[in-house]
Amino acid sequence: MDVNANRSTVNPQNSQKKIEKYVLSDVSACTFTFSNGGESCVTSSPDQEIILMKLIPHTTKTKVFHEYVLRNYSACRNASELGIRCGYNSQKTFTRHFKKFFGETPYQWMLDKKMDEIRSLVLNSDITLKEIAELYGFKNLTHLVNAYTSRFGMPPIKSRMLTNKSHKAV
Repeated sequence: MDVNANRSTVNPQNSQKKIEKYVLSDVSACTFTFSNGGESCVTSSPDQEIILMKLIPHTTKTKVFHEYVLRNYSACRNASELGIRCGYNSQKTFTRHFKKFFGETPYQWMLDKKMDEIRSLVLNSDITLKEIAELYGFKNLTHLVNAYTSRFGMPPIKSRMLTNKSHKAV
């Protein structure tokens, strides 16, 4: 970290001073080097008097991110909306964080979740495929059938028939 700063020594007994011991003054630049080799430099402009940073333990940060995603994804129509609901103004930053945590893009993850829910409805309900397509925002029934077949290897109607046959046999 490239920090040109004057850190004042303070008395830890005074709570106000405890906070001040973490404030660096006269910082011209601060460079962060990340574990993946990336770097980011924060510089101050003449009108900025201080740069304030808060360090959050990684486990807490990822847990909160995971909870936000799980709590909000079902109410979102797309990955952009999920990013906004999770507190991100930049879709690019949200996608980068999401991929790091979940191992895939938010779009693909949401599509996988959606398809798993659809499969559950196909196999465990009497809701028509047309109603399922409308419920999950597919343009038409063909779009649902193609997505389902691509993901699960057979059309939804065939999955439903095979499940019904196995339930009747038991």
